[in-house]
Amino acid sequence: MIKKLRHIGIMVEDFERAVKKFEGFGLPLSEEMEKKEDGMKIGFFPIGDTLIEFLHFSPDKGWDSVHKVVRSQKGALNHLCFEVENLEESIKDFEENGAKLLEGSPMKGAHGRVAFFEPSSTENVLVEICEV
Repeated sequence: MIKKLRHIGIMVEDFERAVKKFEGFGLPLSEEMEKKEDGMKIGFFPIGDTLIEFLHFSPDKGWDSVHKVVRSQKGALNHLCFEVENLEESIKDFEENGAKLLEGSPMKGAHGRVAFFEPSSTENVLVEICEV
């Protein structure tokens, strides 16, 4: 039986840049670790009972079979949606931290007003914010 979503794993190319950007979006980094033996850095951002996990693998490190599969995963995460208090203020905060609003945003969403940001400006993650 599944109890809850524990975390969402995201591969990032530049760990420090990705952490700084997402902290600028209002997500505090709660834990950071480096597993030198595996050539990886990991960071966690808590949101309620769920964590977003950033993974970065060193390009010059050999991996065991599990890490080879994780590192080579080609499946795509569609988007992350964050609920915000004030859509306009949050858009400004995101833009101040390098995010670029997608053309046509903000707009009416399924459960209130939403805005999407260009994935190229959010570490290749499609980010949606919503005001319910």
